[in-house]
Amino acid sequence: MSFLSIIIDYKFVILFYLIIIFLIVRFKKKFEFQAKFIALYRTKIGLKLIDKIGTRHSGFIKGFARIGIVIGYLGMALIMVFIIKGVYDLLFVPEAAAVISPVIPGVPIPGSPIFVPFWYGIISLFIVVLIHEFSHGIVARAHGLKVLNTGIVFFGPLIGAFVEPDEKKLKKEKDVVKCNVFAAGPFSNVITAVIIVLLMLFVFSPMIDKYVQPIGVSFTDLESDMPAEQAGLEIGVVYNKINNQTVETVEDFILAFDNVGVNETVYIGNEQNTYPVVTTNRPENPEWPVIGVFLKTMYTNENNLLMKGFLWFIGLLWWIYVLSLGLGLANLLPLGPVDGGRMIHVSLVRTFGEKKGTLIWTKITILLIIILAFLLFIPILKAIF
Repeated sequence: MSFLSIIIDYKFVILFYLIIIFLIVRFKKKFEFQAKFIALYRTKIGLKLIDKIGTRHSGFIKGFARIGIVIGYLGMALIMVFIIKGVYDLLFVPEAAAVISPVIPGVPIPGSPIFVPFWYGIISLFIVVLIHEFSHGIVARAHGLKVLNTGIVFFGPLIGAFVEPDEKKLKKEKDVVKCNVFAAGPFSNVITAVIIVLLMLFVFSPMIDKYVQPIGVSFTDLESDMPAEQAGLEIGVVYNKINNQTVETVEDFILAFDNVGVNETVYIGNEQNTYPVVTTNRPENPEWPVIGVFLKTMYTNENNLLMKGFLWFIGLLWWIYVLSLGLGLANLLPLGPVDGGRMIHVSLVRTFGEKKGTLIWTKITILLIIILAFLLFIPILKAIF
């Protein structure tokens, strides 16, 4: 893909991020900068709500938050299993998908199996971070700790939110209180994901089954110079046939490729046209056939305005679910200043004392940063070169 085609394909995404960068530079005196690429804008918005919830229901919140500590350490173990598996795959299973990857809404990352649509990504990421951070504040208030600020944070051009408890007083609290506050964010992300699953199973799925039926798939985007675009397939057109087999959903479409290899011809079409498409592959997965498309299922009544809004909302919930789990697990890494890192630091200091515990924690952090750097950048470099 040429530089010009990238600019054309992602012009609105690039414009959005450039506007964010411009606003940060234009009003830089109102921001506090950390590590040169993190910009914090402090406010008092939401403090009254945090105080009201945290103090009014303090007993329940403190008891419920202790479950979050257990979930936090279990999640920490789970994410470390993923990391160890990722290292093994990197060394011995070169064709395996990347176990971690950055999330930049609207921007496909080379070597990453996940592409987050732009507006879904921006909105859902902000909501997930907001829930995460407000949960820290609410649990802190339940324990009588003051919350000093809320605010907006930009990680480069990515937007999020933050809450600042009184760290000086938090350091003087019991270990269980510290872990309650640290685990609150990831725990809230897990709860969010569970709630969405329940809503989908018992509320929204029955509604969809009653009012809409899948009729095929359409492409939300076509990668430049890839087989689908070269064959003449179009964005927004409904396709319901692959090799004369009926496909009604994205799942059907993917299953239709189970017996298709690289450099084989598949026939994709509908009642009007059929297009021969020769599959290709990617360097990171040479045996996996691809045609360069991003899919969505098309439904009856989809052009109805209310139905469009409803289906868009369902899509948003899906990405909130995905990013809730992703953010929650990422924050449970036993790494430096993230929630998991702070929890493991408390445990190490309690076990080995302040000096030795902090030294062990520092070594773990350095080692994990090196491992994560390899897991993150090697799949990207493989995909590019």
